[in-house]
Amino acid sequence: MTGATIIIGDGKDSSRRRLKDLLTRSGYLVEGEASNAPELLRKARTMYPDLVVMDSNLEGGSTAEIAGIIQGDNISSVLLITHGNPRIPEDVAQVQAPYAEETLLSVVEVLLMYEQRLTSIRQEVLALKDSLETRKQVEKAKGILMKQLGIEEAEAYRTMQKESMNKSMSMKELARAIITAFKE
Repeated sequence: MTGATIIIGDGKDSSRRRLKDLLTRSGYLVEGEASNAPELLRKARTMYPDLVVMDSNLEGGSTAEIAGIIQGDNISSVLLITHGNPRIPEDVAQVQAPYAEETLLSVVEVLLMYEQRLTSIRQEVLALKDSLETRKQVEKAKGILMKQLGIEEAEAYRTMQKESMNKSMSMKELARAIITAFKE
């Protein structure tokens, strides 16, 4: 997924430069760099990168907490470069330093594909929730019309469809208008 945006968080300038060079050579856009945890969190919240790559020894806060916040707020996925055996949440991807460049790039690619798939699923869930909400409102409005006009369900639905087309409004908008107009 070349062209993906990445923010790097590492307290060592040389490590940041090396990582940035590796990622840019591989076609990624390094959007920002941070030398401490609060700065990294600020940049992640304002830039919304596709991926945050951070060192586990980043100063200024618990990297596990920062990773949790970034992922919990659905900002992006996090790749943590670890040294030794730190306490890292299981849902945070990590690469042990020193790492082979190919290994890091493979993990980055997998995380970006995962993030893309997750974003697609989230959008689908939102669309399904909206569809369900529309269906509920249409059913409620249909019931109101059946009661108020003394008509059958199919006729109430056809009436709503005609009115929706005549007024150039969605069924959801029409259903809300009916529900509001006949509130008891």
